[in-house]
Amino acid sequence: MRKKKSEPEVKTISIRTSHKPVRAKHSCNPGDLIACMAAMKAYYELTGRKVIMSQQLNFEAAYYPGATHGTTNEEGKFVCMNENMFNMIRPLVVSQEYIEDMDVYTGQQDVIIDIDTIRKKTFVNLPHGAIQSWVMMAYPDLAYNLTEPWIKLTSKKHPVIPEVKDKIILNFTERYRNGHINYFFLRKYKHRLLFVGTEREYLLFVNKWGIDMPKLEIDDFLDLAYAIKHCKFFLGNQSMCWNLAEAMKTPRILEMCEYAPNCVPFIGENSFGFLHQDAVQYYVDRLL
Repeated sequence: MRKKKSEPEVKTISIRTSHKPVRAKHSCNPGDLIACMAAMKAYYELTGRKVIMSQQLNFEAAYYPGATHGTTNEEGKFVCMNENMFNMIRPLVVSQEYIEDMDVYTGQQDVIIDIDTIRKKTFVNLPHGAIQSWVMMAYPDLAYNLTEPWIKLTSKKHPVIPEVKDKIILNFTERYRNGHINYFFLRKYKHRLLFVGTEREYLLFVNKWGIDMPKLEIDDFLDLAYAIKHCKFFLGNQSMCWNLAEAMKTPRILEMCEYAPNCVPFIGENSFGFLHQDAVQYYVDRLL
């Protein structure tokens, strides 16, 4: 007699009368963290309880063969987030109304929302579909309206705002790229361009495409958020920066990766994506 196929484990978070903050555990990259915060905002709206984000550091990263990534541990191995990245992203995370605090996960036992279930236990069709939806697939009561922002900035004054006004912010990492696109056409807009990212990413881009453009220097990812929020629009590939533009609903154009299209454009206003050369040029002209 054949055994009945077991149902996948899908969790729900029950509403509690307490207003004590709850702990969520996360182990992956900064971009994944920004994406999953939509579900954390949904939890706050559902229960009135803020979230303590506990981030595991130096969790070994598993990318596709040949992938390059700038975040490593002391031994030079790729990891999802190291101490430096944690210190960069923490000011942004704790600035949000629904976040009580962000700390390092060291085995705390009071975890209520285990975000890592999407990689270990519950099938969410990873790496396909919208990255923001993965947590919601595992926790259906944490569904969030992705046409609405889930990262908000409260200050109208920030040192980076005058630097980015009317500028096009670019960010291109080395992973999850579309190799069919060339960016020579951007040279005619060079007076409007700013690059954000690592020094290596910046040099690879400007040297390949021959674009004389400055790199924006930031102290942390809260600075980065203000830059992306107040620029003319964002243009980049599937990365943390695009996830941040998506979370704030900054006008954005996404270079889509053919083999892992888990960053989804055309959600909300002024959100565009492209697979072909004529499309990116059209959208750049449109947003200018």
